[in-house]
Amino acid sequence: HETVEYVKGRKAFGGTIFDFQNTQFKLAECKTEATVAKVFADHCTERLLKEELDAATASMSKYWISDLQCKIVDECLQLHGGFGYMDEYPIAQMYADARVQRIYGGANEVMKMLIARTL
Repeated sequence: HETVEYVKGRKAFGGTIFDFQNTQFKLAECKTEATVAKVFADHCTERLLKEELDAATASMSKYWISDLQCKIVDECLQLHGGFGYMDEYPIAQMYADARVQRIYGGANEVMKMLIARTL
């Protein structure tokens, strides 16, 4: 949401960053991936509430969604250009916050080990 507003307002080369087809494609990909992740997270939450969530599926959710979060935030930061690293822009904090998700609560490598044990 914040990135969409930014690229719609940022002028470059006689138009906005949003006017570029590549920008629209990147944002469409991010929206699609975020939607799929939300559906998976909702599915896991539903299974948890029914006490049907197994460790492997929980591990899949934790590792895959946190990896995807980093990918999406990285794409959004890229669309901000150099401004993406400035503290004045929320994307800079989102980038830092996303990275730690892959570590705490069990490193993603550990999540993959837990999944692999069920193969």
